[in-house]
Amino acid sequence: MKLNKFILPIAAIVFVTQASADPYIGASYLYSEYQAESDNTDFSDENSGYSLYLGYQINDLLSVEAGYADFVDTHKDFEHIYSDAWLASTKLTLPITIFDVYGRLGIGHFQSNLGDTDDIYYGVGTGVTLGPVRVALEYTMYEAKIVDNSYALSAEFRF
Repeated sequence: MKLNKFILPIAAIVFVTQASADPYIGASYLYSEYQAESDNTDFSDENSGYSLYLGYQINDLLSVEAGYADFVDTHKDFEHIYSDAWLASTKLTLPITIFDVYGRLGIGHFQSNLGDTDDIYYGVGTGVTLGPVRVALEYTMYEAKIVDNSYALSAEFRF
């Protein structure tokens, strides 16, 4: 009888996790602030970019995402400035009816004209879900060489 007290809650957790598991794809418009500092260059500016990603919602609270972001690709003072990244993150979401607020923590492989690094990033955002489509706004901070932070407007499609 004691065994049933443990099996039922575990089975319920597994069922809830499987019932709400949900893959999705998304794209974002990024507005990034960056700072380039090297022997030849020292300036900061803003630039537009994009992000493409795949995600998997494990349950109502937890998701994982992987994707690519192109933050900066411009020329300043006769130097080509670029920064892009391959990103992976975990997202903790608090759903409130069709709205949600979330926090994100991840790691990325950042490639730039100043070299390649593996750095963490973190952010907060809010979204609204209408059927299979979700739209979100997010602010993210990066510990990378060039990109300082970004604002994202995202659209997702859930399967």
